[in-house]
Amino acid sequence: MTKILFTKAIHQDLLDSFLTDKVKVICKPTLSIELTEANSIFNQIDFTTNQYIVTSQNTVNAIQTLDLDGHFFVVGKKTAEKLEAQNRNVILVEDYAKDLAPKLVSGKYKTNWNFLCGSTRRDLLVDELEKHQQTVNQIITYQSSQIVYQLDEIFDVYVFFSPLSFKAFHQKNKIPTSSRIFTIGNTTTAAVQEVYPNYPITTAETPLVEVVLQNIKEYINDKK
Repeated sequence: MTKILFTKAIHQDLLDSFLTDKVKVICKPTLSIELTEANSIFNQIDFTTNQYIVTSQNTVNAIQTLDLDGHFFVVGKKTAEKLEAQNRNVILVEDYAKDLAPKLVSGKYKTNWNFLCGSTRRDLLVDELEKHQQTVNQIITYQSSQIVYQLDEIFDVYVFFSPLSFKAFHQKNKIPTSSRIFTIGNTTTAAVQEVYPNYPITTAETPLVEVVLQNIKEYINDKK
């Protein structure tokens, strides 16, 4: 039986859609998310611009009760879908911040932005915009904190969903050379490779949980 560790909670229905009962699945999150109070977010918004950058589904959850009339520029297809479900006007969607940044700079948009982000957001977007004399109003919509634990068992498959999540895991755990690593995207893979440069890592071509699960399914089937 293949033993799989997911370092975030995955809905059981989603697991059942891709994995059989012949695998053992443990979901043990390495991050805790606390949403910022909605009124606090609202009070920090620059209403002289109607442009919002969103890079996480956590932000979508944090602003769900807020009436924000404007244009949304998004990292992540699932994040965009959730914003559209809130009747937000999504203008641009890219899989990664590095792909969104040049389009924000080169597009015919206003030069000031509301960036609705997490407490551990990467610098890339802000640096790129400010380098082109654009103003970024950063609003923390959620706090991410690491959950550090030590595992007593070994897994055949280890699955990571963000660099911060992997770093929390790595504080007290090591991955055996016989195990396979799966990640949701390039930035997470880069963080893992800093520690395990010679390990086989399967990176989702599109940063979606469903793609990660499909990759794991194919890996297990190939082992048979």
